[in-house]
Amino acid sequence: MDVFNDNGLTWYFTNDITRRRLVKDTLQESLLDQVLYTNDALVNGCEIVSPLGRSDHVGIMLDLVVSPSTDTRVKQKVLKPIWGKVSSEKLLNISINDIDWDYSSTDNVQDMWAELHGKLEAVAATVPAASVYLDNRPVKLPWSTTALKRMRKNKDRAWAEFDIDPTDINFSIAISKQHTFEEEEFKAKIKYEKKITSNLKQNCKAFYAYLRNKRQVKSSIVSLDRGDGTRTDTTAESAEVLATAFSSVFVHEPPGPLPKNESLEVNDCVIDDMVIRSSDVKKQLLKLNIFKSSGPDGVHPKLLKSLANDDRFVEAVTQLYVKCSETGILPEIWKSASVVALFKKGSKSDPLNYRPVSLTCILCKLQETTSDDQPSGDTNEDPQLSQSTPIQKSIQNEKSIHYMQY
Repeated sequence: MDVFNDNGLTWYFTNDITRRRLVKDTLQESLLDQVLYTNDALVNGCEIVSPLGRSDHVGIMLDLVVSPSTDTRVKQKVLKPIWGKVSSEKLLNISINDIDWDYSSTDNVQDMWAELHGKLEAVAATVPAASVYLDNRPVKLPWSTTALKRMRKNKDRAWAEFDIDPTDINFSIAISKQHTFEEEEFKAKIKYEKKITSNLKQNCKAFYAYLRNKRQVKSSIVSLDRGDGTRTDTTAESAEVLATAFSSVFVHEPPGPLPKNESLEVNDCVIDDMVIRSSDVKKQLLKLNIFKSSGPDGVHPKLLKSLANDDRFVEAVTQLYVKCSETGILPEIWKSASVVALFKKGSKSDPLNYRPVSLTCILCKLQETTSDDQPSGDTNEDPQLSQSTPIQKSIQNEKSIHYMQY
C-alpha cells in the first residue's frame, strides 16, 4: 500500500470481493482486482458487475470523464497579440505621434474611460499577432521557424515522391531529408528550452506554460459535489458551485459607507481632498511588471509601462483618477475579475479544495495604490482615525461585490 501511495496511486475501492472460485467444495473469495488512479477527476464512479463467461473474476465497470473526440468541425483560430515582439520605444513613438490623449468630455467617468480605452486599443492594434486556437493553444510549436517549416515541406515532398515511385534512390533522399529535419528541429527545441530557462527568474510564465503543454493527461474541473449528494454535469454548473464555495469564506459587507468603529475616539478631522499627482501616477506605471497578464479590460501592463514616458498619457490617466475620486464612481469593468480555480490538495470533487486566483484591471489596482500612498492631509491627524474618501469606499464596497464574478 505504501509503495502505491509513494508512486502517486490511490485505491478507488478496497472492500469489494473481486474474485470468487470453487476449490473442491470450498468457495474462496479475495480482493484480487482493484482500481488505482492518479487523478480522481477522471473517475466518476466504479461498480462491481457479474463476471464474463466462466471467469472467476468479477467485472469492474468504470465511469470515466474521458470520451473520444467526435467533433469533426474545423477548430477556430483567433489572433493573439505577441507583446514580446514589440519594443517599448515603438509603442511610445506611436503614442507621441499618432494619439491625442485629451478628453472630448470630462463630465462622466464611464465616457472618459471608454475614450481612454479606445485609444489604448488603437496603440495595442500595432502589436504583432499570432494565430492560436480558441482554447489558447498555439497553432505551431514555439520553436518553429521559417527554416524548419521549409525543411518539413521538403521532407513531406520527398516522401510523397517515394510513394509515387518507390525506388532506392527516392527512399535514400526521403530518409536523408527526414534526418536533416529531425536534427534541426532538435537543435531548435534545445535552443528554445535554454531560452525559457535562462529567463526563468524574470518571466516564469513561459517556462510553466511549456511544462503544462508537455503533460499527457490534462485534468480540468468537470464534476464537483454540490453538497446534496449530487454532482455537477457541465462546466457552467461547476463554476456556480465554485463561486458559491468561494463566496462563503468571504465576509460580505453591506453597500454604502463603511461602518464606524465605536471603540475608537474619532475626531472631527475628515480628508476633504485626495491629491493625485501626475508624478505619482507615472511612478506607479513605471513599476509595472510587463510579464504579468492583463485584466478583463485587456490592457496589457507592457503597454501602460511603455506609455508612462508620454506625459500626455500620464495626465489623461491622472484626470480619470481625479474624476473617480471626486465622484466616488469607478468604470464598470474595473469592478469585475477573471477568476480561475487552482487545485490545492485533497479530493478534486470538493469545491473547497480549490483556491481562487483572479485577474483584475491593472489601472484599478494602480488607482488603489495611488490612493493608499496619498498623505492624510493634516499632519497632526492619525490616518487610521480618518474617514475614507469616496473612491476608497467605492473600491472596498463595490469591488468586493463583483470580485467573484466568472
